[in-house]
Amino acid sequence: MEERKWGNWLRGLGAIATFVQIAALCVAVAVLVIAFIPKSPVAVELPTSLLPASLSSFASPAGSPDASPDASSAAKVVPGVEIDPEGTVMVRVTDPSLAQRLLYLVTVLPGLLLIAEIARRLAGLLRIAREQDPFSSRTAKDLTVLAKITAFGGAGAWAVAIVALWVLSTTVLRDGGAFVSTPPLLPWVFVAFIFAGFGQLIARGVAMRTELDTVI
Repeated sequence: MEERKWGNWLRGLGAIATFVQIAALCVAVAVLVIAFIPKSPVAVELPTSLLPASLSSFASPAGSPDASPDASSAAKVVPGVEIDPEGTVMVRVTDPSLAQRLLYLVTVLPGLLLIAEIARRLAGLLRIAREQDPFSSRTAKDLTVLAKITAFGGAGAWAVAIVALWVLSTTVLRDGGAFVSTPPLLPWVFVAFIFAGFGQLIARGVAMRTELDTVI
């Protein structure tokens, strides 16, 4: 009964991993196709300090000396609210070139492919755990490999996104580019540590079981 319960859990987790893999691949194909469609949307986040004041419709709060008479109604915000001058603003390129669309593609495609690969390997691990002994040196090794793929792959996707966003910013700014916020690196590192931790736990369990078998 207990074995069947664990089998159901592993089967369900494997199905979720497979679903994530398929969903990530579908989204990757979708963004790849969209990148080659003319006038497909391209958005880039830019520092507020680099944008003209005319792009910040409520930069001057209603009631201030330089505010227009209908500032509060045009901005649709309460008085005292303004755009953070040290923050960022998302802007949209109305007629992006192919190069701009491909740069925008590079910011998201590597992460999606990495998610699909992680999900594929995790689904395989769960399938092996359901069909064979999950507490084996192979499982520990596979988890360690998965941790390395997550860490180094995540760092690579993060670095590529930074470079692509900087180059993309040079196409919308007149005076060079600007480093803007990117998807955070910490989640990739955190997930990699989880995989590595489970791998080490299983490896330690296998070693203890081997030592116990030799004693017996």
